[in-house]
Amino acid sequence: MKNTIIKLFREQKNLKRIDIWQINFCKHKLFCHKGQTLYYFLVFVIILVISWAMMLNIAHLIRNRMTMQNEADNIALSLATCKARVLNLLGETNYLMGVVLSLGMNPRGIQLASYSTDIIGGFPATMNLHFENPLSDFKHKTNIIFGEKSNSGVQKIKQIINTLQKIQDMTIKGYYAYYYGVPTIDNLSKDYNVILSPVKLENNLGLKRNSKGIKYYSTTSRCIYLSFDKHFHFLKKKEYKKDSHSWLVEGNTFNKQKVKVILRQKTSNNKRPLFAKLLRIKYPQILVYSAAATYNVKGSMFPKEEDTFTGATRLTAAMVEAASIMQFGIMEFAIANAVELFGPASAIVFSLATIAAGINYMESKVASAQLVSGKDNPISAYLKAKDGGWSAHLVPYGCDEKQQNK
Repeated sequence: MKNTIIKLFREQKNLKRIDIWQINFCKHKLFCHKGQTLYYFLVFVIILVISWAMMLNIAHLIRNRMTMQNEADNIALSLATCKARVLNLLGETNYLMGVVLSLGMNPRGIQLASYSTDIIGGFPATMNLHFENPLSDFKHKTNIIFGEKSNSGVQKIKQIINTLQKIQDMTIKGYYAYYYGVPTIDNLSKDYNVILSPVKLENNLGLKRNSKGIKYYSTTSRCIYLSFDKHFHFLKKKEYKKDSHSWLVEGNTFNKQKVKVILRQKTSNNKRPLFAKLLRIKYPQILVYSAAATYNVKGSMFPKEEDTFTGATRLTAAMVEAASIMQFGIMEFAIANAVELFGPASAIVFSLATIAAGINYMESKVASAQLVSGKDNPISAYLKAKDGGWSAHLVPYGCDEKQQNK
């Protein structure tokens, strides 16, 4: 019995030791599980920080890309808009040149519009002391006893034409200066490399001078006095000066009106990405492309071919007709007084002169009618296209000229 009790006591004591060991082992095991979650937390934080940094880096790239694209679009559209304004001004000066030249009458004894640069002269003598045209070559105020001539009319026409040509040349040079000056602007040159296409602009923006030239003639006069108050004039034309070129016409490359721009970000101004050393990364170099073109849906404002025909406006045609009618009145007055002044034989001469005046008048009417026919000339080309006007818009960088004009 005693031995049995001692045996039970020992077994109970061993059970308590086992329970205490199990409890301590469980505590140690629980402590080990709590410590392992810290490593997972640190890894998660590192991934979160790297993701945040990559998001900021990508946002920085996207912002720079958008800013550069807007800058390239602004440059391309600005250059194309400037070019459109230049073409509008060149078209207007071309038109004015044609109008002034259409006022250059064929310098014979009768008012006749040539409407061609084959013969450009000042208004001939009006043969009327009470009316002197400001563009007349022949003035009654000049000393005509010794047959002196006055080139005042044709000289004024030539001066106006040369001034308009200089305005055109200065306008084209101004666009060249603006075009080539864009890449050197401070806020652009510091941050970007600007590449423009075409690298070299076409001469006169694809236009060329009409090589037909202009022949200027003056009206010369020789006066023969029969008495102090009786005299008559011999009027004839004489070549004054000649210009080798006249207005602007379309060249072979005129339809290539696209301006292309490439912006490349300078690496010196490119900020380093976040955690660049840790992640061993750097920003790529950004390139953006843009293009703009000029267009006019009504036409180009410029003649397509070289010609001597200046064209006419309704106003200049009416001025020519009014001057011709005035000459008829003067000739009728001369015929009425021819017998009294110069004798019976002079009536035949003045009658022939009247017939010649009628022929010239009909030629003038035919020349005026060519205004309606729409023959290609600086006046008609401008009148057809002025309502459209040159404008500019952005176009795809890779499309050709035919697609961009559609």
